Amino acid sequence: MEVASIRRELTGERLVSLTRLAGDSGTDEGERKLQLIWQNFRVLDCTKANATVLGTDHPDFLEGKEAAAGNSAELFEDNLFPAGVAGVALEKLSSVHSHYFGSGFEKVVGKKLRAFVSDWYEYDEKTGRVRAPAKMLAKLRKTEARELVQDELEYQERVKDKMATRGAAPTDPPKPVGLATTDNIFDPDKRPRYASTKLTPDECEERGSMGGGMPNMGGGKGGMPGMGGPPIFGF
Repeated sequence: MEVASIRRELTGERLVSLTRLAGDSGTDEGERKLQLIWQNFRVLDCTKANATVLGTDHPDFLEGKEAAAGNSAELFEDNLFPAGVAGVALEKLSSVHSHYFGSGFEKVVGKKLRAFVSDWYEYDEKTGRVRAPAKMLAKLRKTEARELVQDELEYQERVKDKMATRGAAPTDPPKPVGLATTDNIFDPDKRPRYASTKLTPDECEERGSMGGGMPNMGGGKGGMPGMGGPPIFGF
């Protein structure tokens, strides 16, 4: 009855989110429903967050043992492809399968695990390891290469659009930091002047040499400091 209920939810649908169909996987009921879906209906991207279940309106819709076999193959390939030519131990594949399906391989798929991997992949009886066929690995590498090229093209396009939206660059280059501007360049005709006389140092020297300089500020004999001439008071 549980499987029939799940099928009704897939009727008239093309793709249904696995998380929406299974419900809360943190509960016993949700975990049980999730395992029933793995055992009876075809799941795409089965181990990813965006996993979807094929509905009855999808051309590749499968159910029963055929769906379980397809799910098993996708699950195994998720482990075999990263391993490359080193392969994965048969016992590990059996453990991973039990975790997701919640039951033994033969009971779910209707075939012994060893016979299944021998038909689908390369199985070494001496080492007990399973490897993806060389042609399958080569096809995967080509797919990954195309995806990388496409990602790079999209990235370059985004960079180009971003540069275009920034506008034209300024024509005048920025001034070097720490260098004086033209307003601060020394001009010999603009000598500093004393605040009291408004004269430059050179002008003051010229006036002193012509007798028109400042009065003698030294103290005369017996005079007050800073004053010339005879003393004002005698003693």
